[in-house]
Amino acid sequence: TEGRVTPFLCDGPTIVNVSGGRTSGYMLRRHLDAHGGTLPPDVHAVFTNTGAEHEGTLRFLDEQVRQWGVDLRWIERTPDAPGWREVTFETASRESEPFEELVMQRKFLPNAVMRFCTVDLKIKTAAAFMQSQGYEHWTSVVGLRHDEPARVSKLRARDHGQWDVACPLYDARVTVADVAAYWRASPFDLRIAPHEGNCVGCFLKSTSRRRRIAEDTPERLAWWAEMEARIGARFRKDGPSYRDLIADASAQGRLHLSVVDDADDLVACGCTDRRPVRRRCGCRSRQHTLACIFARADGVAA
Repeated sequence: TEGRVTPFLCDGPTIVNVSGGRTSGYMLRRHLDAHGGTLPPDVHAVFTNTGAEHEGTLRFLDEQVRQWGVDLRWIERTPDAPGWREVTFETASRESEPFEELVMQRKFLPNAVMRFCTVDLKIKTAAAFMQSQGYEHWTSVVGLRHDEPARVSKLRARDHGQWDVACPLYDARVTVADVAAYWRASPFDLRIAPHEGNCVGCFLKSTSRRRRIAEDTPERLAWWAEMEARIGARFRKDGPSYRDLIADASAQGRLHLSVVDDADDLVACGCTDRRPVRRRCGCRSRQHTLACIFARADGVAA
């Protein structure tokens, strides 16, 4: 057993936020183990789907449900009350429908400063779900590890109103190496290329990462290009448009661009002050993402 002091035991109404990545999957497994394999009735494992997730993410989540028998709730944002709808692996949006609905409602694009995609599609949708269960206050469990202290500090410093934040992986001193080791030994795993990530076309990714996606699977950037054309703006002004990325990749073919030292990569890795930069993986942070660990181990350039 985990023992009475394990941070994975939940007391009272709780939402376990499952993103579809390896870290949150590991966190869900630890919660299940702490509770004898089944979450209590007032503890809800929830995946909020934006419609822009990689198909591999959805399959990874579905595998967790089938392998572990967990009651994972799949939800998506709706513009009207109650603010969310329940879907399944089979019925989940796969063409960015919730994301597009939000953009057209707002009439402008999210960007690095105003990331309302995360706020509205993830955070507010999860809150609407918990409110619909009849809770006035709850704990929101987030998958930040012990090697992400800056992100944990910032999150815990905020006033979240109706919910408190728990970071059990951080409290249990779980690191990226621990998560990687677990999935290395698992009978199933997330099957996504290191440079893709759950939200394949995310504008926080560097130009070179998005360019590589345009080379490999340009159709995955088509929606992002369409939104820029419809709104008449860009997700990011400090680089090429998505349409230009696709066009350049088509005209020039594969350039095999390296993402090492790519200064415009805004995807946060969660840095520490004690670990030196290892630039082989392409991560500019002092701390590496889980994808970096797998990329290095597999000998694949991120």
